Amino acid sequence: MFYRYTITGLIFIIFICLQINPTYTKSRISERNKQIRQKEALILERQKKAKPIVISEKSTIEDYIKIGLERNPGLRAAFYEWKSAFKKIAQVFSLPDPQFTYTDYIKEVETRVGPQQKAFSIQQKFPFPDKLWIRKNKAFKASEIAYHNFTKKSLDLIYEITEVYYEYAYLSKAIALTEENMKLLGNFESVAQAKYRSGLAKNQDLLKVQVELGKLENDLYSLEDLRTALVARLNALLNLPQGNLLPWPNESLEEITLDDKHADVNILFDSLNKDNPQLLALSQNIKKNEDGLKLAKREFFPDFTLGLTQIDTADVLNPSSPDSGKDPLMVMFSVNVPIWIWRLNAGVAEARASLQAAEEYRLNKENELSSKLALLHYKLRDSLRQSQLYKNALLPKAEQTLNATKAGYEAGGVDFLSLIDAQRVLLNFQLAYYRHNANFYQRLSELKTLLGKE
Repeated sequence: MFYRYTITGLIFIIFICLQINPTYTKSRISERNKQIRQKEALILERQKKAKPIVISEKSTIEDYIKIGLERNPGLRAAFYEWKSAFKKIAQVFSLPDPQFTYTDYIKEVETRVGPQQKAFSIQQKFPFPDKLWIRKNKAFKASEIAYHNFTKKSLDLIYEITEVYYEYAYLSKAIALTEENMKLLGNFESVAQAKYRSGLAKNQDLLKVQVELGKLENDLYSLEDLRTALVARLNALLNLPQGNLLPWPNESLEEITLDDKHADVNILFDSLNKDNPQLLALSQNIKKNEDGLKLAKREFFPDFTLGLTQIDTADVLNPSSPDSGKDPLMVMFSVNVPIWIWRLNAGVAEARASLQAAEEYRLNKENELSSKLALLHYKLRDSLRQSQLYKNALLPKAEQTLNATKAGYEAGGVDFLSLIDAQRVLLNFQLAYYRHNANFYQRLSELKTLLGKE
């Protein structure tokens, strides 16, 4: 009777431990499960519809990002890795398969109630009560790492699309400016030819403008060739056919401003530690290793096995014998004995070292990202400052210089080399202005990605 009550109480305790999770509630796991189902349903719906993607000259950067988030296969792969990690929770929070044993007595065992012919037994192993929920917590944190990696992949994709998009926008400006300056040099060439024919200018002026035209023409060829590479990169990010020719971006690259929330780098450091998906994943990795250490320590405690055996007994030859043919029924209870302490201690030391490595790696990554944030913030402010300098001071002065030099050359008071230099300076200033504007948008996107902001 004592053993019966003991086994019944043990089963009840194990059942209670399987139902209670002191760290993560069912609602949190249910929330993640709901997010996965919604995301997967959206992916399947988009695949079924398979609408043709239309990108026009009116498409904005938001349109490009939306298409990328819907179609990029690398992002879908990160999602399914998250789903795979999440589905492991149910696997670890489960008892081992029960073991069924069938025994056939080759030589029957004669007993008072009859010969024993067969035996049937079933056994179920139960881990020490809290091992299962520690494994569950550990698996959930592993799935949270995969979730944050999926978030990082999404943010990285947005940044890559933004970077290539604004590089493409700058390329369109550079080509337009180069073509415009080639037309301007063409006018200079006409003026030089007219002066040369009238004897007011030397042949050197004509040769200089032709050399300058040749250089601009070569630059234009290089810029036009670059378009193919940038379009190929955008098509890859958006999962579009490689032969698809994208129109020039609908981006003027004229006005840039820096929000107040991005002005103070100290506030950005707080946001980095709070929202960066890499740091969040590494924080979950620390917690996962903490559970690994708990689990290693639980190996010092035994697991339990319960079993039930029934022996098939045939009837005796004498039917008047009491209990003739009665099948014996036996209950078995066993525990493993963790006596190899050196192995268990080594497991605890391994888990503790893994935890220390996870803590140090997160600290190292935090320092690395903080320094990267400071550098990005500098580049962002520097691009803004340079853009304002060119727009408000250098470009207007370069235009005034070119106009004055052109008038002086036509009046015969300025040599042709000064006119060419003034034109070259203006072109370089114009290209630098749009280069800094494009850099500003690229660095702003990279900064938002670092801060975990879409």
